[in-house]
Amino acid sequence: MFDDNKALKGTSGQVFLNNTLLAEINKINIKMTGQYEDFAPVGDYCSHHVYVGYDGEGTLEGARVNTGIDAELIEHYQNGTTPDLKIYSNLTDPNTGKTEKYMVSGVQFTEISPVDWEAKKLVTRSMPFTFTAIKVLSTID
Repeated sequence: MFDDNKALKGTSGQVFLNNTLLAEINKINIKMTGQYEDFAPVGDYCSHHVYVGYDGEGTLEGARVNTGIDAELIEHYQNGTTPDLKIYSNLTDPNTGKTEKYMVSGVQFTEISPVDWEAKKLVTRSMPFTFTAIKVLSTID
């Protein structure tokens, strides 16, 4: 039988960009997509798929509470420089106190939308990114 108390809830999560808590974030997605190359050996009618690497990407979404991140990224884009960014994600199970933690490094934000708002609407932002490495810091068992 399913125990409702064991379901993880995003409300107990935190997101940090380097060492800065992004309290305005209400959604984070980090995913790895495997890269495979098709291979058809002689005498085998089956196509084989050989793992050759992965792509790391994700998105941060939430309310826009400041424009400092946008200004910093615009400056880096225009100067051709690459900031050294890491994203830390923590999600705690309030019933057990156990926490899963991940850290992605080599973060590059692939889009900047410094102006995106509408009258009578909460101003939000979506920040897609890529990353080059992911580390599991702790898991919930």
